[in-house]
Parts: sequence; C-alpha cells; structure tokens
Amino acid sequence: MSTPIPDEPTISTEHIFQGRVLGLRVDTVQLHDGKTSVREIIEHHGAVVVIPIDAEDRVLLVRQYRKAIEQALLELPAGGLHVGEDPAEAAIRELREEVGVSARNLEPLGGFYSAPGFCQEYLWLYLATDLHDAPLDPDEDEFVVVEPTPFAEAIAMIERGELRDAKTVAGLLRVALMRRG
Repeated sequence: MSTPIPDEPTISTEHIFQGRVLGLRVDTVQLHDGKTSVREIIEHHGAVVVIPIDAEDRVLLVRQYRKAIEQALLELPAGGLHVGEDPAEAAIRELREEVGVSARNLEPLGGFYSAPGFCQEYLWLYLATDLHDAPLDPDEDEFVVVEPTPFAEAIAMIERGELRDAKTVAGLLRVALMRRG
C-alpha cells in the first residue's frame, strides 16, 4: 500500500499570458504543513505523437528546427490538438501534414505527460501502419524533412544518444517493448 500524497489546494490564480499554443498562470497553493507556495503552470491543450512505420519496417521520422534549443532535431511526427479535437483525428492530420501519408491502421498506445512539474500537456501516442500517400498542406510556419529510418536503427540511435527528443524516445521505446512481447 502506497503512502497517500497530500494535494495542494489552490488559494489564488493569476493568468499571466495566453498565446496561440500555450498559456501561463501562477497559482498560490496551500501546502500540507499550512505554508503557501507558488506554482508556475504552462497551460496546453495536449498533443499527439505518431509512430509511422512503413511496409519496409522504417519509421518515418521528421527533422525540424526547434527555436527553443537553436537546432534541428530528428523526431516522430507530432502536433498540438485543436480545442475539442479528437486525438485520433489529430494524429491523422499531423501525419498527413508532416509526412504526406495517412494510415489504414491507427493503434492507440496510451500516452504521457510531457513535463508535469510545470506543464499540463498530455501526449497521446499512436502507432500508424499500412501507410498510403495522402498529403495535406503543411502548417505555414513549419518546415520538416522526412527521414525514413529502419526501426532497428532508430532504436540504436536512442542507445547512442543521437535521438534526444523525449516524445520520440518514449514513442519508439513503447513500440520496441510491444515487439518484445
């Protein structure tokens, strides 16, 4: 039996910023010992991560520039949910926008919080197989290059520290564990 963890009731909330992708609020909370503390929270509608694997057992990774770290990363296709959007529909939309394919088989693999210490973002994982061409125009502000990579090589890239995007590492390892049985 695990020890119950006390919650932190919110005393007050101040909304600092609301942008197109995220919001920032500052909550003052009551701690279990009677003291108060401040929590800075990123508000986010959530996102989807797609693991597209083609008929040759290649994962279709995308390389894109990430301004926050001032470099390009190799990642799984992913994107934010629109308000009220079904995660499975968002997964197909992102796959079509970023990779130019759709999937006849889309398998939900659960999900995870990206950084629950300060962010609400939840990422839904989907395995996409039986792929076929179905391009959509990409987002105006997004430039990606598709890099088909043998699945075994993608796992080796994780082991060598070459894939450094958390959602990509988590998604690929989730599929690798499924394949182990």
